[in-house]
Amino acid sequence: MSRPKQQGFTLLEMMIALSLLATLFVALFSSFYNLSRAWEAVDRRILATSDQRLVSEFLRNQLSQAMVVRLQTKEGYRFAFDGAKDYVRYAAPLQPLQQQGGIYLIELKVVKSREEQSLEMRYAPYRPDQSWEDALSQVEAVPVYQGLAELRFSYYAAASSEEEPTWEDEWLDKPVYPLLFKASIQGKDKQVWPELIVDLPQVDAYVGG
Repeated sequence: MSRPKQQGFTLLEMMIALSLLATLFVALFSSFYNLSRAWEAVDRRILATSDQRLVSEFLRNQLSQAMVVRLQTKEGYRFAFDGAKDYVRYAAPLQPLQQQGGIYLIELKVVKSREEQSLEMRYAPYRPDQSWEDALSQVEAVPVYQGLAELRFSYYAAASSEEEPTWEDEWLDKPVYPLLFKASIQGKDKQVWPELIVDLPQVDAYVGG
């Protein structure tokens, strides 16, 4: 009598099938991993672009409203604008409080830590008989944005019409306002953002307070 035909798979066939399945799983896992990395990169890019837009628009909206007014100092009245690499002080209506009206003295300051830089804001109602220190010394800072690699301010200005304007790292106790304000920013991913440049008001176009 003839032997019945063998049913099922041989050990060799099972090993080949398992090897093929393992290769398939490795290929699928690699594809999913690469796809996940690509999505993460896109997501980071979207978030960075959103952060860039938020910070740039905030600074533009704030500085574009700067006004020419005067403050009391030890040397007499000075225009209410001071700027250095890590802070800028100016007078303007304050957007969150515009319904209340009035002018505010505003300070935007870069706060540095070991791993990042942050932007903070202080503000107080404008009074011409106060100095910056009198107005802001007791005011608690409000966090604006955290997680920047670098934030630096500069000012395009000349002290008189006879001088050629240049970019300066600071503009303190000057007889005129700078022509332009510039913010140079790097995101937390070290990516350099487009420079933000804002026109500032000029003394001869306004009547000082």
